[in-house]
Amino acid sequence: MRNWTIGKRIFAGFGAVLAIMATLGAFSALQMMAIRGDAREIAANLPMLKHVTVLATGARDNMTIIYRHIGAQTLEEKKALEEEMKAARAVNSAALEAYSQLVDDEKTAALLADLGTKREAAAKKRAEILELSRAVDTPEAAVSLLAKARNELQPLIVRYAAAIDALWDLEESESQASASAIATNSGRTTLMTIVAVAVALLAGAVLSFGITRGITTVLRRVSRELGDGSRQVVAAATQVASAAQSLAQGASEQAASIEETSASIEEMSSVTTHNADNADRVNGLARQAREAAERGADDMRHMSEAMTAIKSGSDDIARIIKTIDEIAFQTNILALNAAVEAARAGEAGRGFAVVAEEVRGLAQRSAQAARESAGRVGEAVDRTHQGVAINSKVAEALTEIVAHAREVDELAAAVAGSSRQQSIGISQVNLAVGQMDKVTQSNAAGAEQSASAAEELNAQAEAMRVAVMDLEQLAGSRR
Repeated sequence: MRNWTIGKRIFAGFGAVLAIMATLGAFSALQMMAIRGDAREIAANLPMLKHVTVLATGARDNMTIIYRHIGAQTLEEKKALEEEMKAARAVNSAALEAYSQLVDDEKTAALLADLGTKREAAAKKRAEILELSRAVDTPEAAVSLLAKARNELQPLIVRYAAAIDALWDLEESESQASASAIATNSGRTTLMTIVAVAVALLAGAVLSFGITRGITTVLRRVSRELGDGSRQVVAAATQVASAAQSLAQGASEQAASIEETSASIEEMSSVTTHNADNADRVNGLARQAREAAERGADDMRHMSEAMTAIKSGSDDIARIIKTIDEIAFQTNILALNAAVEAARAGEAGRGFAVVAEEVRGLAQRSAQAARESAGRVGEAVDRTHQGVAINSKVAEALTEIVAHAREVDELAAAVAGSSRQQSIGISQVNLAVGQMDKVTQSNAAGAEQSASAAEELNAQAEAMRVAVMDLEQLAGSRR
């Protein structure tokens, strides 16, 4: 028990007393249950004794009524006695039925069965005597029937009464046994209660002395240790107060530095945001230039296709003019042949010669016009070839411009994205610095609170020293 806490010691002391009282209570409860069972047994036997008493009284009354019936002088008296006997028999039957309902053991059931047999025999003989009594009309007959009743009915009634007495004796013995058990259990319970109370008082006194002595010893030791601890706490509180003041001063200086850093980062964040906006505008302009270059390249491609179509048309026109020239040349030859043939024909072919001459002139003019058209078409074709070549070079230049514009657009987008990421990063850094500023200010406030708490701790340590002195006085310690 030396290492037990005060709570355990008090609990052990009261627990021991409570255990003794619980044991006493359990024993008393068991004894009371036994007494209650015996009392119930007596209570159950009382109605049975009542019914047995009714049966015994009825047996005696019926025998008396038989004798009175035999000695009656008139039929009215006999009928009145028969009604009285009938009522008594009904009461006896009801008592017997009620008694049989309460029987719950074999011994009583056997006695009840024997009683029933003897009751039936007596009832049969009583009915026989009663029938003979109705016919009695002389004193001599009445005396003779009385003698018959004494000799034949009375022994049966006696045996029936003996059976009733046996039931009475059984119920009385059981009631006496229950009463004796109640007396025994009551005496035992009283004795055990006295012994348990004495033991509980003795155990309580011993445990109280032991617990009080143990607690007093512990309190004295604790008071000494608390006294030493309170002095150490005072010294430690002084050191904590000094350290807390130094910490508060350092936290204040750090908070000022972080505020300056936060201002610089905010200015840099503003510049970075402006650069990011300019990069976004450059990116938009580069994208517009790329789109314009792509549209110019598309227009140049369409123009190249148109120039190619013009070149193809010029080639077709040259071929047609060449065909016309060939037709004019052949027409001229045919006209010469026609003139020769007209000259051979003489006078008859003169008109045909004139026509042939005109046709020849027209063929020459057609050939001249075809040659002039061929020259001009050739010049147009040459110029078309030059235009197609120049257009190809321009298309190649535009394609290169589009490629460079795309590269510029991609670089501008990358620069804008990087500037935006840089702006976001600086914003996050600015937020982190703000949080650091809050934490630093919180630390500074905490340091000031720590200094205040250290002073409060010092005051509480002094109060604890006073409380230790009171505890020493309570424990009876002298230092």
